[in-house]
Amino acid sequence: MKVSYFETGRYTAPQPVPSQWPVPPGAYDPEAGAKAFRDMIERIEFVEDLGFDWVSVSEHHYSPRILTPAPAVSGAYIATSLKKIKVAVLGPIVPQSNPVRVAEELATLDNVAQGRLVVGLLRGTSNEALTFDLNPAEARERTDEGMELILKAWTEPQPFGWQGRHYQFRNVSVWPRPWQQPHPPTYALGTSREACEFAARHHVGLGVSFAPFEVMRKSTRYYREQCAEHGWQPTPEQILYRANIIITETDEEADELLQKQRSSGQAAFPMRQGVREALMQADQRNIAGEARAPNVGGVLPTTFIGSPDTVVGQVKRCREEMGAGVLDLAFQNPGATDLGDLMHALELFGKQVLPRIREV
Repeated sequence: MKVSYFETGRYTAPQPVPSQWPVPPGAYDPEAGAKAFRDMIERIEFVEDLGFDWVSVSEHHYSPRILTPAPAVSGAYIATSLKKIKVAVLGPIVPQSNPVRVAEELATLDNVAQGRLVVGLLRGTSNEALTFDLNPAEARERTDEGMELILKAWTEPQPFGWQGRHYQFRNVSVWPRPWQQPHPPTYALGTSREACEFAARHHVGLGVSFAPFEVMRKSTRYYREQCAEHGWQPTPEQILYRANIIITETDEEADELLQKQRSSGQAAFPMRQGVREALMQADQRNIAGEARAPNVGGVLPTTFIGSPDTVVGQVKRCREEMGAGVLDLAFQNPGATDLGDLMHALELFGKQVLPRIREV
């Protein structure tokens, strides 16, 4: 089992800021922002020393909750500051991006990191449709076409043209080429039937997130079935699971923190009720083909909860039920402000869990 630390930037505001998404940029404090990025490197150095395999960053906008709106820039900052840990960009939001630009940026980052880059390509959360005025009904098609274009841009040795439904380019000729050939380890991130089929068809990994094992195993099982249809079998490392974790000295402490978390109703990107309802109607989602409502401004579940012994058991269950070979863990939930508790949680996991799950 490999383990990745999900790094969010962890901006700590000196004054209270509005919680509703989008957060007004006038609430940003430059000193607090600069400190967040300095602390990011110190935290990742600690994680690297503990033996974590990867550090991951993701793309989100208009909020201090996750301070990495340009993940390739954040990834380059990390890659030039640390020399061993792999940098997982999980990932660019494909449907609202220029796929050729994404291919260029990530190929450049792979060279800067000298082959330590891991990539996840995704559709994005429902609220992201409002970031650059994307039609949610087109997001799935744009994601699939954009991902296919990125993969071709990395692997095609000659300039080529692209005339798709959503993207048109007279010439595509990406420089530099990725350091890793044919391209960095890549995941299609998503639980949907379409994400599973795309990943199987293109021989890339699948990344699922923020749902219980029994739900996520529907997607990972369907992915493996589709891989078999295409004549290949994914390795455990090609199935990635991102989840929240609360780890403490005892199960009782962890349960107490979980109850506090639930009572606070802490949502990832809280939105006005009318906007939430409109997005839920427009943005259709599924888990391996089974319809599900999108999570629009809702609370993300926490999957790994308890003492080190309990978490070890949960990790084993995750591997058995989902087949995941990589965990991407958000400690105490993205945006948690008590950094002392965070560092203690990282140390608990690194010293008491990580050595015991290496052979899981």
